[in-house]
Amino acid sequence: MSKTIIVRTEIEIPGHPTAIHIAEMQELPPSEAQGGVQMCKMQRIIELAGTAEGDVVTGAGVIGGSNFQLNNEPNEVVPHPDTYADFPDIKAVVISAETFEGLWLEAGAKFPGLN
Repeated sequence: MSKTIIVRTEIEIPGHPTAIHIAEMQELPPSEAQGGVQMCKMQRIIELAGTAEGDVVTGAGVIGGSNFQLNNEPNEVVPHPDTYADFPDIKAVVISAETFEGLWLEAGAKFPGLN
């Protein structure tokens, strides 16, 4: 059975506010690696504005389903979070399912129809 991972990423883009996302994803089997890199299938995503001290939900979506006010369409398959250290502009930290579900409830209240 594949493992569920929930990761918060902060991406520094010169000249733009930091892009903050929390994504729920499933590890894909090693047989689905791309270029030797383990991959994950995205399931749900929350987009935030602010800092770790005061984040505000600004968008959310279910991959392959409904999306609300996301700045960009999320990819269905992404590199495993273990590889994010290879990218100098990305900070990533694994978060708890409870934290994610709390933010998901907030997103659902803000965006009726979010599955």
